[in-house]
Formats: sequence, C-alpha cells, structure tokens
Amino acid sequence: MTTTQLEKTNDRISAVAASALEPAAVTLTVIRFKDVLAPDASGQRRDTSHAMKMAKKHSQVFVKGDDLHVKPYGATIRFTLSSSPGDREKYYPVGVTFAREGKGTTSDEQRLGMVNFSPRQIRLEGHSLSITDNYKEDGKVRYEFSIVIQRGSDGKIGIIDPGIVHEDEQ
Repeated sequence: MTTTQLEKTNDRISAVAASALEPAAVTLTVIRFKDVLAPDASGQRRDTSHAMKMAKKHSQVFVKGDDLHVKPYGATIRFTLSSSPGDREKYYPVGVTFAREGKGTTSDEQRLGMVNFSPRQIRLEGHSLSITDNYKEDGKVRYEFSIVIQRGSDGKIGIIDPGIVHEDEQ
C-alpha cells in the first residue's frame, strides 16, 4: 500500500469514527423573534436574535462568537430550539439552508453546501433539527446557514442565521 493510499484509508477510518460519535448538542435560544414575512420599512435584517451554546463539550464541534466550528472529519450536529426566560412561546425548526462564503465554488451543489451537508441527512424532530457535516472539502471554509423556525402560537416564520466554519487543522 502506498503512502497516499494509507493516508486515504486513515482519513476514511477517521471519518467513520467521527460519524459514530454522539451528536454535538447545540442549543439555540430565541431571544427576540422576528417574523420574516411581516412588512418592515426600516430596511434592517429581519433575522431572529438568538444565543448559541454547546449543551456539553464535543471533540469535533465548538462555538466561537456567532459561529459553529467543526474540526476534521466532521460530525452530526443536533440543534435544539428553546425560549428565553419569560418567553412562553415554543419554536420548531422547519428547515435549514447553507451558502458557502468566498470565491472558488464550482457548482450549485458546492455553493449551497450539498457537498458537505447532504439534504438526505437532515432530520427534524420536535424542537430539534439534526444535520450531518460530512466535511468533504480541504482547508478552512465558512458557510452561512439559516435555520428556518416557526412559532407555535401563531405559525409565524423566523430565521436564525449563524455560521459554520470548517477548521483546517485537527
């Protein structure tokens, strides 16, 4: 076996081991809900303000500022929505979008994150949304991602808009 073949085999083993890890549990607390479909003359962004934190430490994923950082070789991430203290509303995830930042994307699939975040691996369960980051690209890459949420009391739609950064080192 050549060195390159051995490296690829080790990468695959690492990827399998990472996918077998317990999902990274991330809590998204809604601070101020904004209905994205409501008219707004101010011209300001209408994303829902939120706080993002890890429910517990994870070997592959950590929060820094408003970004979620993922180390090689990826992980499954489970986002759970919660209300801020005093807010009796319940929020439910209804979808997620990805957009790769920077130049050099060669296809819609790469630009829209489908290379790393397979739509078939997105799961919605009650107040939680799980994605699997397959981490298929080399180097540091940043994605904007938006979690579309729905308020239980009236069905209005909001968007939580943090980022995901692929770390280029372990």
